[in-house]
Amino acid sequence: MFVDWLFEASYLRSFLGLPHIPHFTTLQKFTHRINNSLLEKIISSFIVISGTKHIFVGIDSTGFTITRDSQYYAERIEARRKYAKLSIGGDVLQQIICNIRIRRAPTRHDNMNFRLIITSTSNTLPLSVVTADKRYDSEDNHWLVRDGLHALRVPARFEHVPIWRTYGEYRKQMKRSYSKVLYNQRNKDETIMSVIKRLFGEHMMSRLTRMQNREL
Repeated sequence: MFVDWLFEASYLRSFLGLPHIPHFTTLQKFTHRINNSLLEKIISSFIVISGTKHIFVGIDSTGFTITRDSQYYAERIEARRKYAKLSIGGDVLQQIICNIRIRRAPTRHDNMNFRLIITSTSNTLPLSVVTADKRYDSEDNHWLVRDGLHALRVPARFEHVPIWRTYGEYRKQMKRSYSKVLYNQRNKDETIMSVIKRLFGEHMMSRLTRMQNREL
């Protein structure tokens, strides 16, 4: 897809100084050789060149199938479909991904990636607001964002549980009141995920684990 797009993007070819359009296998070889940490730096650099001063972070996750088997086929052969879980931390105002984490155990809780994503994103630019859905609700996360990074956080889970039975100072504050206008900006994370899947599909083309991670 990228190679086909280069035929139309004459301004980009001129900027990069490409005498001719490379074959798609060139990108595949490049993917084999590039370092994962360099890829992460490239991803985080997009928010820097956008000119923003503070990041309005939204955190969310989604699954990608490792095989191209359809759900119908998997059910017919009674096979369990394998997934890789992609967690992103993105600037929801500009809809730019700032940091990602990938794991191979989708049954484990998404909360395990929260600290890694938030800390790595804050190392790129200061954070103004942090929003995430209720699955990321824990007092440790509240302390990290409110005291360590001085940003807002997510609403507490279990709305039916009274405040006096809710554990944690910050979780009780979220129970009393929080800005729903700011929290609803988190939905743009789902927009980012939707765009990715509509462009590239829900399955990965690579077969090796390290290549699948780089593809994601």
